[in-house]
Amino acid sequence: MKTLEDESRLTIEACHGSTAAFEALVLYYEPRIRRMLYSLTHDIQLTQDLCQETFLAAFRALPRMKGEELQFAPWIYRIALNQLRSEWRRRRRITWVPFTSPTGQVDDFSEPPPEEALVSDEHFEEQVMERDLVARVLAQLPPASAACLLLDAEGFSYREIAEIMQDSLSAVRSRLARSRQAFQQVYKRLDRGGQS
Repeated sequence: MKTLEDESRLTIEACHGSTAAFEALVLYYEPRIRRMLYSLTHDIQLTQDLCQETFLAAFRALPRMKGEELQFAPWIYRIALNQLRSEWRRRRRITWVPFTSPTGQVDDFSEPPPEEALVSDEHFEEQVMERDLVARVLAQLPPASAACLLLDAEGFSYREIAEIMQDSLSAVRSRLARSRQAFQQVYKRLDRGGQS
């Protein structure tokens, strides 16, 4: 996963109370956290609320952290997933959907897709159908499996996913292998016209 230049320095400064350093981290990570949360909830308002709560919780926790040891990316994603889990327990149901757009790019729901993707792409209908199929497949997987697949697609390493999911490295490897296999099986079944 591509990281912010000088992230270590900004993290240390933010832990020592620098608002400017924290704002720089927020500017970099907020769109990524928002995209992940939206891909898991498909609810713009809930995504905005969870994203705000994520960075508020991070801001409150930073003074207690050791900046030299803190890896900001896995830490902020873990906070976001914990916020989502809390909301999920409260609501008892959140719809999980993929984060790729019909153009195959990562969704950023705050910006409309480029016009050429809507008008000139001759495969637009197929891409929309593919996106719908992926959404239906992910909705049938356990939430932890869908989250692992989404984090893997975001480019996180197994070690980072383990840290974010608060699980062991071997458990993440195993879950990802099972999740990929389950995804393929459900995908094939639904792609052949199965319903369920």
